[in-house]
Amino acid sequence: MLLYLFRRILLVIPAFWALATLVFLLSRLLPGSFAEERVLQSDAGFYNKSDAASREAAYTAYLKKSGQTLPLFYISISPDNIPDTLSQIFPEARRQQLQQLAFKHGSWEDVAAYDEALERFINPLTPSIKSKVSSQLQVIRFSHEKTEIAGALTTIQKKIAELGAPQNYYNELTLAFNTLSKNSEPYSFLLPELRWNGLENQYHQWLSAIIKGDAGSSYRTSRPVSEMLWEAIANTFWLLFGSMLLTMALGLLLSIQMSRGKMAWLRRLSLPALFVLDSIPMFVLALLLLVLLANPNFLQLFPVYGMGYYQAPDLSYLQRTAQWLQFMALPITCLVLVNLPYITNQIYSALQAALHANYAQTARAKGLKEVAVIRRHALPNALLPIITLTSDFLPALVDGSIIIETVFAIPGTGRLLVESVLARDYPVLVAIVVLVLAVRMLAYALAEGGYAWADPRIKQELS
Repeated sequence: MLLYLFRRILLVIPAFWALATLVFLLSRLLPGSFAEERVLQSDAGFYNKSDAASREAAYTAYLKKSGQTLPLFYISISPDNIPDTLSQIFPEARRQQLQQLAFKHGSWEDVAAYDEALERFINPLTPSIKSKVSSQLQVIRFSHEKTEIAGALTTIQKKIAELGAPQNYYNELTLAFNTLSKNSEPYSFLLPELRWNGLENQYHQWLSAIIKGDAGSSYRTSRPVSEMLWEAIANTFWLLFGSMLLTMALGLLLSIQMSRGKMAWLRRLSLPALFVLDSIPMFVLALLLLVLLANPNFLQLFPVYGMGYYQAPDLSYLQRTAQWLQFMALPITCLVLVNLPYITNQIYSALQAALHANYAQTARAKGLKEVAVIRRHALPNALLPIITLTSDFLPALVDGSIIIETVFAIPGTGRLLVESVLARDYPVLVAIVVLVLAVRMLAYALAEGGYAWADPRIKQELS
């Protein structure tokens, strides 16, 4: 048994490492970034009163400090006409334009010449001229369609002539664009190039830090990710533990009662009610509970939000616990009601299969009461599917807690995950997803141990 568990652990470690690596790489491939929205944008963020040059300098400095200018992995595969320094061009929309131009026209030298001519043309323009041709400047800076760029250049030429501005840099830009369009090699991007980036890459730094127990720092708050998770995981743990315990207890009790012959009336009432309850989405059920039980216009029995924010410092332990239960009552109730129909149906089906087996009929023939047949014979033999159900139930609860914590404003890992996704806070996002993977693998490992405990034959095979 111990040797089997040890072998399973050895298999779990590489699988967990592979999944964590995949999560990290996919998170870095998502479009946009926290710094791009908070630093580069002129109408939001930390540098909204600075000029464009200052924001770009702060943005570049931030990316270098956080290591985001490094290559993503040890190796990279990219088209032969794309340089490995393209990732250092900011903002991302500008980088995407140059990449698409290189894909369509093939020659990176012509693309770079066009980019340099564009910068030399835009920089000397006065603010008044820039405001009059702002829409056309956006096209030639970020579009990769030949017809759109050509039309914008023609419009700019007419407006510059009307304003009496010098056209020497414009002529240079037009020449660079015509050269780029003329020397077109549209299929050159199909030739890949394999590059070795060495140990100076984002993944190596992240993996080295993870091995040392450091999950990094949040882009959004600059706090350690482990510290933020530790603060949020307590509420999530009790939310999941309480809802799982109540759901399994209620599902087991209700299934046992419905399996009794004398409780046919309960079965006729419960099964349709559970079917109706199962058809209500979790989000809708959560809003219904808020409207019905936390609404001053109906019944305000529970608080709507404020957990972790409104707490008097002089409360005793029992008072703090009572206050905590008020905030957790509706979220736990919602998770229980959402998962109870499925859990009850599965346990009830397992019990019915066991009650129709030969050993159950033999027990009845010996004169055992119905309750004894269920508890001594049917229930122990139905434990294997129940254990499997429990191992799948825990990860499902983790997924459901994301919605529940968002609706009820609970400061847990689910709400933290939503906030990190919206802010593109990738270190926090990766840490939470990896934590969910660990919970799922732990649930499967506990299920295998539960199989051996429930069935002595499995324990004998594993020993």
